[in-house]
Amino acid sequence: MKVDAARIQSFYRHWPDDVRLILLHGQDGAASRDHADQIARQFADSANPMAVETISGAALGKDPQALIGAAGAVSMFGDRTLVRVDGLDDDGLAAIMALLDAPAGNPVIAVAGALKKGSKLVSFAERAASVAALQSYEPSLRDALRLATEIGNPLGLRASRDAAAALFEAAGGDRTLIRRELEKLSLYLDSAEGRPKPLERSDVEAIGVGVGDADQFALGGAVASGRPALVVDLLGRLPAGMGIPALRAVERRFGLLLTLSGVVDGGASPQTAVDGARPPIFWKEKDAIAAELGLWPTPMIVRALADLLAAERDIKTSGSLGDSVAHAAILLLARRGAARRR
Repeated sequence: MKVDAARIQSFYRHWPDDVRLILLHGQDGAASRDHADQIARQFADSANPMAVETISGAALGKDPQALIGAAGAVSMFGDRTLVRVDGLDDDGLAAIMALLDAPAGNPVIAVAGALKKGSKLVSFAERAASVAALQSYEPSLRDALRLATEIGNPLGLRASRDAAAALFEAAGGDRTLIRRELEKLSLYLDSAEGRPKPLERSDVEAIGVGVGDADQFALGGAVASGRPALVVDLLGRLPAGMGIPALRAVERRFGLLLTLSGVVDGGASPQTAVDGARPPIFWKEKDAIAAELGLWPTPMIVRALADLLAAERDIKTSGSLGDSVAHAAILLLARRGAARRR
């Protein structure tokens, strides 16, 4: 049977008696893995090292009976074992059909990727009453608040729209990374399901991945937009010894520009390239990045990335001037951008 995400989330605490197999598939592999991980937690037992048995989808394609064997095995510890299949595809259909024909045994959760349209495996799973099948679609920025709410509410976090967008952009829409960050933020804010706390963008910027240091996050944009004075100010705010992180912050920005410039070189406008980026670009950054694409043609981006890598190599050599090397390289790029603006 085909189910929605809310139904799957209800399985996190209790596996339903009428379901023998959960199939998680779709373009958003991170969501499928996260759902599987959360469901598996109910089976975790420090006294039972065999609480979860993992089988590869490729192995089932070669030996369909392996799934029946795992599902029918009796644990020496007396508890149910969860059988988890990773990388299932249509070649595993015979194993799934054989499982449902066999006597009920251990529950099975199968994680598949983006299966082809008309997949026989998906069609069978959605028709079978004892199978719960969920397709997870690639998320976009408009899903940010929904994801932050789904994952954050049980942790006692009530995310604002701006905080959710910042988390989504920093994690590239990866549900697993978003969960890890929200777990960290819950500890930071001392929240719990019965003790809710508001989550704002400032909290995300304080400790969040990718935006953990707001000055580093802003630095790449200041360099790419050709604003040397702002770059000097931002570099001055960074603690000593942050030369390599600063270089990498700028490198991430130019790496993004290089990816988008390929789309522009193919005939798209900068705005179209930005709007179609995957993972999605944070909405507040879109106009700035589109403008930067107009400043930096592909050969200049490639040269900029080479200069950043060379500066990092220089810092790592003995007798290096450290942060001064990084600052000089970063400022040089900012001046190139300023020259292009003029």
